[in-house]
Amino acid sequence: MKDTEFYGGSRKEYRLKQNGGLSHREILKADIDAALAQSANFKAFEIRLKDMGYEICRDENFAHYSVKGTGWQRAVRLDRLGKEYTSEAIRARLLDNQRHVGYVPFHKPKYTPLLTLEIEYRKIQRMDGIQILFALVIELCRLITGNNITPETPHPLSPAMRQEIVKLDKTLKEYKLLCENNIDSPQELVSFISEKRGQISDLEKERQSVYNRNRHKKSEELNAQAREISARIKPLRAELSLAKAVLEKIPKLQAVIEAERQAETAVIIENKERRHAR
Repeated sequence: MKDTEFYGGSRKEYRLKQNGGLSHREILKADIDAALAQSANFKAFEIRLKDMGYEICRDENFAHYSVKGTGWQRAVRLDRLGKEYTSEAIRARLLDNQRHVGYVPFHKPKYTPLLTLEIEYRKIQRMDGIQILFALVIELCRLITGNNITPETPHPLSPAMRQEIVKLDKTLKEYKLLCENNIDSPQELVSFISEKRGQISDLEKERQSVYNRNRHKKSEELNAQAREISARIKPLRAELSLAKAVLEKIPKLQAVIEAERQAETAVIIENKERRHAR
């Protein structure tokens, strides 16, 4: 067990990787690389990180530079991400940008995609229910994963929202389940789960009856009946598993959307303050 990957790291991050997710550190590394690619000094680097939803807990004047993402419980020291993320390494990369002729500084987009989407959904009176929660997350993920992405395309601001991108395929399946079964509230989802459990239980009893009748006969006809019942049970179990995952996911997505909303609201407030300061 001591050679297991999470030794020296955290069990939570290890399990996240095993499930195909991205840890806070992996998201942070990607965001730091993006911020550094668009900055030529520490001030610009910090502004870019703040635009991406991070709080600077300790800046370059401290021994250990650390940041905290929206919704994270703890700050992360950058030098613990690897030798490429020490203060000295970051400073060297920023200086290299100053010398690089082709360097293009970052121009902060003024778009707020979540707030814009919410306004559009309000216009068509679609702000209630869990379907809209999944729809918002999917639309925001598509701003990064779509085919027509440009530098001007507004991207989600919070690390929590960007973390959902790797789970987009599963989220699409969950959203499809909700739409196909007209489920738009947690109560309807709980009823759906109960219904599926009942259907599975009834079929399992029916199959067991076939097994009991076939215990001594070894009839191919009864074997075929049992296989047919098993084939009917399989999609029901898949739907049940997906529905249970949706029920567990609802509060998590609500927290993700709230983190993104706070990040976008902060951008609006900051832009207003800058205009007033001119």
